[in-house]
Amino acid sequence: MTNSPDESATYTMLLASRLMDGAGSPPIEDAALLIRGDAIELVGSRAEVRAPDGAAVDVIDYGDASILPGMVDAHTHLVSPGDGTPSDEVGMEGDDILLMQAVKNARTILHSGVTAIRENGAKNGVTFSLREGIGRGLAVGPKMTLCGRPVTITGGHMWYFGGEADGADGVRKQVRQLIKEGADYIKLVATGGSTRGSFPLLPSYTVDELRVATDEAHRFGKLTAAHCASAQGVQNCLDAEVDMIVHCVFEDSQGRYEYRPDLVDRLLEADAWVNPTLYVVQAGINRLAERVESAGADRPVLQESLDQRKRGLDNRMEACRRMLEAGVKMTAGSDSPWGDYAPGEFVNEVLMLAGAGMPVADAMASGMSGAADSIGMGEVAGRLAPGRAADVLVVRGDPSRDLTALWDVADVYQDGSRVERGVI
Repeated sequence: MTNSPDESATYTMLLASRLMDGAGSPPIEDAALLIRGDAIELVGSRAEVRAPDGAAVDVIDYGDASILPGMVDAHTHLVSPGDGTPSDEVGMEGDDILLMQAVKNARTILHSGVTAIRENGAKNGVTFSLREGIGRGLAVGPKMTLCGRPVTITGGHMWYFGGEADGADGVRKQVRQLIKEGADYIKLVATGGSTRGSFPLLPSYTVDELRVATDEAHRFGKLTAAHCASAQGVQNCLDAEVDMIVHCVFEDSQGRYEYRPDLVDRLLEADAWVNPTLYVVQAGINRLAERVESAGADRPVLQESLDQRKRGLDNRMEACRRMLEAGVKMTAGSDSPWGDYAPGEFVNEVLMLAGAGMPVADAMASGMSGAADSIGMGEVAGRLAPGRAADVLVVRGDPSRDLTALWDVADVYQDGSRVERGVI
C-alpha cells in the first residue's frame, strides 16, 4: 500500500502468530491487523498488510498470540450480581442500586473480552440508562442490544422487573411501550422460571398472546426471543413464530424429559436460533456441591437436589448434542450474571457447547459471528474485516487448538482504542 497517508488518521498495527476472523475461516498465520482510527483498515499476513507510506503507526507485536474479534454474549442480565442471590431479591432492589451493579458488571464483561452483548431483561429502565451513560462516557461496557423489561404475565417469571402484561391488548401495549423507550428486540417469558411462585413447566402466555407480541415486534423490524423451560412452551413459541428459543428445555408438565424430534424439525423449518444456556446450570451445581460438602443434618436433602440438577444438566446436554447433529442453529449466550454464574466468565458457555459436541471452530464462532448474527448485530460485531469497528480481542496461545486459551486475555480493543483493564 503506497498511497499518501491521511495526516489526520491514527494507525495501529497489531501483530501476532495468528488471526481468526470469528466466522470460522482458517487462521491467518504470521498475522497483522491494521486499525485506522476506530475501524479496521486491513486484515492479513504481515507480508500483505502495510500502512500508507510515511504514516505514523503504533506497532504492537503480541508474539505467540491470537487476534480475534471481541466476543459476543447473546444472553446477559446485568442487574444481577452472579453470586447466588435469588432473582426475586434482585428484583426488589431499587433502580439506583441495580444501575450501579449493572455498571460494575458491564466493565467486568468488557474486560473479559466480550465487546458486544444482548441484554435479556432488567428492571424498569435501568439498562436504557446504562447504555446512555456508556454513550456519554460516564461508564465503560460492551455494545448492547436491549429488550428493557421482559414481557411476562402477572406474577410470571421476572415479573419484578416491571414488564407484566396480560391478554392480547395488554401484551400489544407493553411491546409498543418498550419500542417507544428504545428496545432493540422483545423478550417474552413463555413459561415460568426461577421466580418464586411461577410455574417453570407450564406455559404462561397463550399462543394468541405470543403471536400478538411477535406480530407487533416484527412489524417494527424487531426480533423476538422467548424464555422456554418446557416442551409446551417451545411448541407455543414456534406456533407464534418467535425468532429465538432460550433454554429450549424438553420437559413435560410433570418434569419428565423426552427429546422431541418433532419440535426439532420445526426449529429447523423455522430457521430459529436456540440459546441453550448450559453453564448457568453447571454453575448452580458447582455451588450446591460446595454446600453438600460442608452440610450437616440436611446433607441427604441437599444431595438429592444435587443429583436431580445433575440429571437435568445431562438431559440438556444430550438434547443440545442431538439438536447440533440435526443442524439446529445454536448461539452462545451465558445467562450470566444470573444465579451462581459470575460476570466475566462467558468462555464457560463456549466450552459447554464444545462439550456438547460442537466442533472447536464452530464453538468459537458461536461466541463471535454466530452470536452476533443471532441477535441482529451481525453487521457490527463478531467478525474481523476491513471497514468494521475495531472491536478486537487478543489472547495468548491458540484457541483454534485449545478453547481454554480464550481465558488468557492479553488485550481488548473497543472502537480501535485499547481498553484499560488493570490486573484481572
